[in-house]
Amino acid sequence: MKIKTNVNGKSHAHDVEPRTLLAHYLRENLSLTGTHIGCDTSSCGSCTVHMDGGSA
Repeated sequence: MKIKTNVNGKSHAHDVEPRTLLAHYLRENLSLTGTHIGCDTSSCGSCTVHMDGGSA
């Protein structure tokens, strides 16, 4: 599926698998490696991403 995002003030458009996790998208498609993958279940919180001033 095609998605459009605005990350850090820059617009992006990519084709991604519907099951793609946000953390993987940021790291693999946008090369933003500040988001870390810890447990792969979102239980530990290392993949937390701030969206519009909050976290997701």
